[in-house]
Amino acid sequence: MANQQQKTRTTQQTHSEDEIDLFELLHFFVKGSRYWLSGGLIFGLMALIYALNMLPSTYQQQTINDISLNQESLSLVRQVMPAMTMPLEDRMQAQGLEGLYYKITKGGAGFLDETIFGLSGVDMKDKSLDSLSKGKIETVVIALKGDDRDLAIREIDFIRNNIRGISQHLAVKKYLDNEIVDARIDLFNTEAQVNNQALNYERASRQLLAYQGLENESNEVKDMQIILNLSNEEVTAGDKKELNNISEFSGAKYLPLGNRIVALKSEMADQMEAVHISQLQIEALKLSQKVLDDLVVTFTETPYQGDVIDFSMMIQLVQDYRRQKTDYTREEVAALDNLERRLISFDRSGFRFSNSLPMVVEKKGRLSLVLISGFIGAFLGFLFYAISRLAHTYRQRYKN
Repeated sequence: MANQQQKTRTTQQTHSEDEIDLFELLHFFVKGSRYWLSGGLIFGLMALIYALNMLPSTYQQQTINDISLNQESLSLVRQVMPAMTMPLEDRMQAQGLEGLYYKITKGGAGFLDETIFGLSGVDMKDKSLDSLSKGKIETVVIALKGDDRDLAIREIDFIRNNIRGISQHLAVKKYLDNEIVDARIDLFNTEAQVNNQALNYERASRQLLAYQGLENESNEVKDMQIILNLSNEEVTAGDKKELNNISEFSGAKYLPLGNRIVALKSEMADQMEAVHISQLQIEALKLSQKVLDDLVVTFTETPYQGDVIDFSMMIQLVQDYRRQKTDYTREEVAALDNLERRLISFDRSGFRFSNSLPMVVEKKGRLSLVLISGFIGAFLGFLFYAISRLAHTYRQRYKN
């Protein structure tokens, strides 16, 4: 009986030793506080030193959008920028921008989507907005990460100039392509119009000869008149009564044959003048086509420099055409004027997209980095303490 009671007390004592109450758990945390506090402080200080000295800052600058960019055109600029930047490797290396060259050409759309984006004052969550309002851009933001402020300024300037240059390059290319296509269509339509005018003139000439042949006969009959049926109503030849009733003819007139001849001659004179004007327009369109073809060659041969296009050679080309002849028609002079005016307009657009707001330096993520590092250090310190206590308890219990 005594042995049974002693065995029961031993079992109860063993169970009580295996159980951990709340105070023991609290004591365990408090006793290990020097470990997890030290770990949190050490890792937090390390993260703070890294954040202050090595974590890159974000340099951001906004430029007023005065070159009519929208979300669609800005996306197109981002897509073609890597290919347009490829030939600029030597130039960018000479300027110390080889790092930016690698980011643009290798990073591609991913890097540029994070670096270049457009802002507007509209609420994009507003469902009542149309696509035009959603695509509107007020300012273009360029954001770059780095440690060197001067380098960041030069990189932002290069990207801004590149945006302006690519936008202008695409606009000029689209203009030249559209003008060439439109000139061909206009030339075809004008030539077809001249053919129709010549055809009408030939028909009127034959009709005039017929009227002149009848005029001699009509002179013998003083009261001979020509009835012009201008009615939109259908009247058959068998309706004698209706034909004799003038009220059935809307706008019916009695004209002498001589008046008809004069009217035909007047119409033929108008047709001849219209043919002459159309022929002048054809010559002007042919000149425009020739100049446009040469402009495309000059534009293609002009290397892209990462900035606005130098239009001096293209404008000089149009001016050289002016000096080739001194007897240009008014239409040809107007065609050359339109081309040169458009080139000057493109050239003037190169002075835009330069109104920028002051650059802002942002240091985001530093507090989060310090806090996260502190928690990680505290966890590792507490883990080290727990493992060491577990090893110590294991040695104490199973020590020989």
